[in-house]
Amino acid sequence: MKNIISFITAIVVLTGVLFISGAVYIVSETQQVVITQFGKPVGEPITEAGLHIKMPFVQKVQYFDKRLLDWDGAPNQIPTVDKKYIWVDVTARWKIVDALKYLQSVGTERGAQARLDDIINSATRDAVT
Repeated sequence: MKNIISFITAIVVLTGVLFISGAVYIVSETQQVVITQFGKPVGEPITEAGLHIKMPFVQKVQYFDKRLLDWDGAPNQIPTVDKKYIWVDVTARWKIVDALKYLQSVGTERGAQARLDDIINSATRDAVT
């Protein structure tokens, strides 16, 4: 009888720990968070560091960096005005200001890097030529 009660108690405690671990998330000082429910954003982005609560198993946490991020383009040969080719290696720094807009427009950091590739490479090419 004692074994059954201790077994049931252990199952209840384990279930409670799993439930709480799915309901609590930590935001670092260098991160911002958007909560999504079934793939759609819910509420405003969370930018304050600390321990926060969400609905377990229904809501997911998407973390984004608040710090400056690097973008490093591939070195390219670009023609100048006098038709000479020069090697240009471009680098840039960027930051996610609004995590909700960022999630809705590009989704991931890889998507943002691809968009920056197009924008910065074309702007560099226009400036050199």
